[in-house]
Amino acid sequence: MPTDSPHAGCSDLVALGRALRELRKRRGVAQKAVGFDAGVGAGYVSAVELGRVNPSFMPLLRIARTLRVPLSELVALYERNVEIIDPQTGQDLAYNQLAKARRARGRIKPWT
Repeated sequence: MPTDSPHAGCSDLVALGRALRELRKRRGVAQKAVGFDAGVGAGYVSAVELGRVNPSFMPLLRIARTLRVPLSELVALYERNVEIIDPQTGQDLAYNQLAKARRARGRIKPWT
């Protein structure tokens, strides 16, 4: 299992991981198969998809080629995902707003 990057969970790695997962699921390929064909382990593919590892260029390129997508498509999905991820938490902005609203509702006591 690869060690976590010092940047694990940052919005850029999370967005890249989500883009990679979306492409992999579209193709209907398991992480293990992608890892085997790309010459990396399934644990590495999982860690990249979770935003825990900062992949270097060659493994990322091999993964994209394994999925038969141009790297530009992966980058385009990354750019779309990074816009909706909070840079502070690495989670969807919509999720953070919902969580804040739920916490706020929990603090407000109904007086009727």
